[in-house]
Amino acid sequence: MYLLWNNKILVVVFCVVTAVTAVAQDLSIEESYLKKSVEIMIISEQARSADRQTKLAALGYIRQMMDKGNPPGDVQEILSYMALEGILNKIRAEGHTANNFPDIRMKAVEYLGDLKGQDAVNTLTRVLLVENEPSVTAEAIRSLTKQGFDENSYTLDIILYVFRNYDNKMPNNVLAISVIDSCLAFTENTEAKNPWIYSTLLGISMNPSYAKPVRNHAGRTLAKIYGKTGN
Repeated sequence: MYLLWNNKILVVVFCVVTAVTAVAQDLSIEESYLKKSVEIMIISEQARSADRQTKLAALGYIRQMMDKGNPPGDVQEILSYMALEGILNKIRAEGHTANNFPDIRMKAVEYLGDLKGQDAVNTLTRVLLVENEPSVTAEAIRSLTKQGFDENSYTLDIILYVFRNYDNKMPNNVLAISVIDSCLAFTENTEAKNPWIYSTLLGISMNPSYAKPVRNHAGRTLAKIYGKTGN
């Protein structure tokens, strides 16, 4: 009888310990969620600050989250805001745009390239269509290239269209290199053919406005693509 009573006590104690552990785990999950929510709120406020250093701090926290893996969806929303800040998302002060920081946009665009998905592609495409800084445009092209291409060359069409506008008005070597690499990536991962690729690469290779290494890179890439397609 004594042994049986002790067993009952052990069972009760075990059940209590199990219940307490489960509650503790639930609290831990809830606390973790609340902590992450607070962090996102702080980062979001920093991202919308008019101060450049504060924005850089927000990008630093975002990079840490991304490096840990599986960042919350809010991160992409924040990066999308920052990628278009000063172009579409403007803060006016004394008759000028107070939040026009191309280096911030460029870093946000770079991080979006590491976040796979159609939402990131959509934002990067918008950046291409409205951006006026060649350095940011070049980064957007690199990020779209990292996202990959499919048989539909819609993304590449936009890249080449935007590049032609720069090519006609203000040729930029960094931008040209990003386009060359994008053309090569497209032909390596899809069987689709795009006549703009050939005309763009040929144009770069023959344009004295570009540095010789850039022209040579375009020529070699063109030859490689032609060799692959058997033309």
